[in-house]
Amino acid sequence: MEDKNIGIIAGYGKFPLICISELKFKGYSVKVCAIEEEAGKDLTGYADSIVYTSVGRLGKLVEFFKSEGVRDVIMAGKVRKTLMFKGVKLDLKAITLFLSLKDKKDDTILNAICDFFKKEGINVVPQTKYITSVFLPKGVASKRIPTKKEMEDIKFGLGAARLISAADIGQTVVIKDKSVMALEAIEGTDEAIMRGGKLANGGAVVVKVNKPDQDLRFDIPAVGLGTIDTLISANATCLAFETNTIVLDKEEFVKKANEAYISIYVM
Repeated sequence: MEDKNIGIIAGYGKFPLICISELKFKGYSVKVCAIEEEAGKDLTGYADSIVYTSVGRLGKLVEFFKSEGVRDVIMAGKVRKTLMFKGVKLDLKAITLFLSLKDKKDDTILNAICDFFKKEGINVVPQTKYITSVFLPKGVASKRIPTKKEMEDIKFGLGAARLISAADIGQTVVIKDKSVMALEAIEGTDEAIMRGGKLANGGAVVVKVNKPDQDLRFDIPAVGLGTIDTLISANATCLAFETNTIVLDKEEFVKKANEAYISIYVM
C-alpha cells in the first residue's frame, strides 16, 4: 500500500508551493519543514503540517519528519550556499556532518545531507518522482525562433556551461558573438545574467545546463518569471536550457517571454 505521507524541505522561491499544491491534488498529506532563512511564510496555509527551522538545525528536521511519520522527503526550492558564510548556528548533527566533508562543493554538501537522512530512516527522493507539471518539451517554446546567430551562441555556450557545471562551479553562461561575457559562480544565475548583459551591451544569449549525471534529488536547474525579468533588464534576447529544467509558472513564463520578444529554446 502506497504511503500517502510526503515531506518537503522548503527553501526559497515558488517551487515548494507548487510541490505542495501538486502533491495535495494527488491525495498526499504534505508535511513541510521550511528553512526559515529562505522559505516564505505563505506556505503555512497550504501544508498539512509545517515547522520553520534554521538551515543549521539538522536534528530538528529529522525530529519533525519522524514525528509526522514521513519516510520520503523532497527538497524543493533554493537554499543559498552563501548562508554558510553568514554565521548560521549549527546544531551538533550539522557540525559533525560539516566537519566530515572533503570539500564545500554543492554536490558534496547535498549528498552528505541525503546520506545523513538515509541513516535516520528518511529517504530524499528525486524531485521528478512526484512532480511532473513543471517541465517544457524539447524545442522552441516561444513564438520567436532563435536566429542563426543566437543558435551559434547557444552551441558555443553549451560547451562552456558544461565545463563549469562539470567542475561544480555553476550552470549558467552568458554569451555574445561566441564570446563568454559571464560565468555563473556562487552569486547565482540572475546576478551572472546581469553582469554578462552589461558587458554584452545588449543581445546576449543565456545558456543553462544540468550537471553531468544530474542528481534529480536536488539542485535541478530552474527558471521562472524572475528569470525573464532579469533577461529583460540585461537586454538579453535568448534563453536556452535543458529539458529537465524546472519551469516555474510555465504558461506565464512563456507568455512573458513572448511579450518581451525573447526566444526560449529547450535543448
